[in-house]
Amino acid sequence: MVLLVIGILTMVGCNKNEVLQPKVSDFFVSECNDIVPHRDGEFNDTIYVTTVDETKLKISTTNTLFNCCSESFDQEINLQGQNVSIFLSDEGPTCNCVCGHHVNLTIENLKEGQTYSINIKKDGDYFNFEVTFGPDINLMFIREQ
Repeated sequence: MVLLVIGILTMVGCNKNEVLQPKVSDFFVSECNDIVPHRDGEFNDTIYVTTVDETKLKISTTNTLFNCCSESFDQEINLQGQNVSIFLSDEGPTCNCVCGHHVNLTIENLKEGQTYSINIKKDGDYFNFEVTFGPDINLMFIREQ
């Protein structure tokens, strides 16, 4: 009986060749922050992209605009090969104003040496970039809104 159980556990055991799909974790959106216009009254959003560990990439924004009355935020990831689309959304009553938020998220299960096209969407395309995943990623982008 013991040999039967060991045999079953061996066959069912973990498959080290299993390919894990990228997913989003550690999703966080701050409360409204002070929006600092850049020039000509335009608002900027600074986006930081950094390696967290051997499979994780952290994306942080400083001034992503959402409706002032947003009560909750969500994200959804869509994968097509090495194309990663992350949809940001908010819910709540609609007010006639916007405010900036810090947004943090981590994309997990990335492979070192693999090039990914990452598209962040919020009411349409928001920000796109391409990155070859590795241990030393430390990027900064400025998006004029």
